[in-house]
Amino acid sequence: MGRIHPAGTAALPQTADVVVIGGGIAGAADAFFLGRHGLGAVLLERAPQLASLTTSQAVACFRAQWDDPDYAELVLPGIAFYEGFAAETGLADWPIGLRQQGWLFLTAAADGPATMGRFVEATRGFGVTDSELLVGDEIRRRFPWVSEGMTAASYRARDGWVSPYEVVHGLARAAATAEVYLGTAATEILTDGSRVTGVRTAGGTIATERVVIAAGPFAKRLAATAGVDLPVTMVRHHRAMVAPQPEIPADGPMTLDTDTHAYWRPEGGGAFLGMGQDEPGTEPVDPVPTDWTFPAVVMDVASRAVPFWGTIADRLTSAEISLAAGQYTCTADGRPFIGGAGVDGLYLHTGDNGWGIESGPEAGRRLAAIVAGTAPDDERNPYRRNRASAAAGAARTVTY
Repeated sequence: MGRIHPAGTAALPQTADVVVIGGGIAGAADAFFLGRHGLGAVLLERAPQLASLTTSQAVACFRAQWDDPDYAELVLPGIAFYEGFAAETGLADWPIGLRQQGWLFLTAAADGPATMGRFVEATRGFGVTDSELLVGDEIRRRFPWVSEGMTAASYRARDGWVSPYEVVHGLARAAATAEVYLGTAATEILTDGSRVTGVRTAGGTIATERVVIAAGPFAKRLAATAGVDLPVTMVRHHRAMVAPQPEIPADGPMTLDTDTHAYWRPEGGGAFLGMGQDEPGTEPVDPVPTDWTFPAVVMDVASRAVPFWGTIADRLTSAEISLAAGQYTCTADGRPFIGGAGVDGLYLHTGDNGWGIESGPEAGRRLAAIVAGTAPDDERNPYRRNRASAAAGAARTVTY
């Protein structure tokens, strides 16, 4: 099992097979799968806890409903990994908060039945045979709290969510060859001009020929120390939590209005709410500042598809709301970077565009195989850094 060293409790090693920078879902998955290749990973996390930056602010949902092959390739194996977490990790008594209560996509568009029908049919192409097309009143027979204006829906009962904190800690503990150092910030990736030679931290330098950047919003800054211009943008994303309310169905699914991008899911008798917003790119920050107008805005928008959010908003007090924000690390074409960074020995697992929980396990498996030399990092890798779509800024093709 991997060993986790709290800040200041252990001296850093002088050398490492691989140094992984970042203790969120990406770094923990990388360390776990590197161990399967017999590579000893030293994982450095700048905060005093794992999963304390972007991962901690995740709503942490997963879905098999994808119409894009590059995402389906990452997410479907990730769902299988979570469903078999005990067998995959050897942690028989390690709950990860797996809740498969479904994911419901809604639309009010006049052509919604046709659009959603094409979406469901596309998921069939990736072997997802249990997603359903719901039309008109059929939606409300299944989910009575949905508004009359919704014309169509896509639903899969086995979609759901996990607890990101437990997942990350489980992966770190199950990483057989890993040493995890908390409260240890990597400040510079060292090179000899052509390849990686080490990592500098405030606690000393670790000599290594392989480094994985899995540092979320701080990945761009770290890559720059090795002379790599990483084309990612950091975008703030809010998450509101509402205390228990009688209208919120505790057994309800993750629900997303595809027309407005407002979503919510049950949590502890209450709910998490979020919404995609047009925010400018920012520099990486910790903690991420919040805008307290967001809860009112998101509940108002969510009430379009689910009217009880308007009722709740009218009577809610500030003591019943909590607000947090993280930063998505976004790429131009909406796909992550998994593979070499352009400097020998330097690798990337970043740019997950908000889908890090879903894609983390499979992305970590692929990254580890590339580092170990058992998988190619050329045109056969659709997530390589120098792919044409990333350079050209091609529009992502994911429907929702």
